[in-house]
Amino acid sequence: MVLTSSVNRHARLGYWLALQDSAATLAGYYQFPDIFEQNFNTLPKSSIEDLALNGAEHAKFSWAIILLKEGNADKARLFWQNTVVKQSAQQRLDLATLLLELNRWEELSALAEQGLVPKSAILEQIKLHFSYPPESISSAYAHQAGFLLSLHGLSADNRCEYNVLMMSDHRAGISKLNRFSNKHALSPEPNDKSFCFSEPVYIGDNIACQTDPLKAASCNWRALIKEYVWPKNYDFIVMMPREGRGNVRAGIMQLNSQSSYQLFLHELMHFSGFEDEYPVPKNKQVWLCRQRGYVAPNLFVANNIKPPTGWQPSETCEGTVKSYKPDKKWSIMRYQELPLSAEYRELWVEQIENNHYKPVRYHDYFTMLSQSLVMRDKRGAD
Repeated sequence: MVLTSSVNRHARLGYWLALQDSAATLAGYYQFPDIFEQNFNTLPKSSIEDLALNGAEHAKFSWAIILLKEGNADKARLFWQNTVVKQSAQQRLDLATLLLELNRWEELSALAEQGLVPKSAILEQIKLHFSYPPESISSAYAHQAGFLLSLHGLSADNRCEYNVLMMSDHRAGISKLNRFSNKHALSPEPNDKSFCFSEPVYIGDNIACQTDPLKAASCNWRALIKEYVWPKNYDFIVMMPREGRGNVRAGIMQLNSQSSYQLFLHELMHFSGFEDEYPVPKNKQVWLCRQRGYVAPNLFVANNIKPPTGWQPSETCEGTVKSYKPDKKWSIMRYQELPLSAEYRELWVEQIENNHYKPVRYHDYFTMLSQSLVMRDKRGAD
């Protein structure tokens, strides 16, 4: 008992000296490591650094945490990568939390693959970022974070003229879609009865999307058509992959997760038949600019006929064919960064309320794809 008491007094004295003089830190640590490791949080930063640089295992991890809090992730990795296995679950979670704040995804992936990230919201976010299968994601986390893991139970909202299915294959896409929905709910465009949006549906690695940021965003829907029971009474899909330029085709909007809300509105107007007011691709001009008269709410093609009074030349059609738009001012259909004008909002409402306008819905596109798959299967069977 006397010996133990004497050792404790010496240990406390060694620790006290380290607090007063960093030069005494190394000597004190190697004599009395237990008391130092129990009180690392109270040691001066310089003392922890000295211990870490001199190979003290416990100090290495503590120093790595300090470096991460300072944003020095590259240097921190040198200190935690060989010591993390020995840390408690809480310490490993603290490490993962800081790495997530710094977007150190490769390191987080390596930790997750080794089973070193405890079950937590952090682990779920890692899985979402790397497009793990939906069935691997915690349903409790999905509910808390405001997204769905399947299409089961989705029902359309009868308040709105159009219902839109929101989907993504990764974490940033799910987050961005939620922000878009929330922003639209605060200020619905063109009015509060036009579009209703589902909660984002996470589809993970069930879909393959092209990854070139310079090309149009595009995903392969063929594989999904038979895999899912698609909800009835939904009209359009907004799919948010990682990369690709925004576009709308056959009732499906595809835009990357770095997209702005203004681009989202621009693409949403395409669902209602609006055309771009910058030069459209040559292959589209071939058929679009052969038409005459009102081709879209914001496009009049004057093939040997006079444009409506007040309409101004647009850049949609090039060459000898003249195209016109409702206003001489630039609009959101020319520059996506521009706000939606009152005139274009009114045109949008009129188009939605126009019973003669029949937009292409995603079901129509899927039916066409299904028929082409059946034809291909039959040819293969022959």
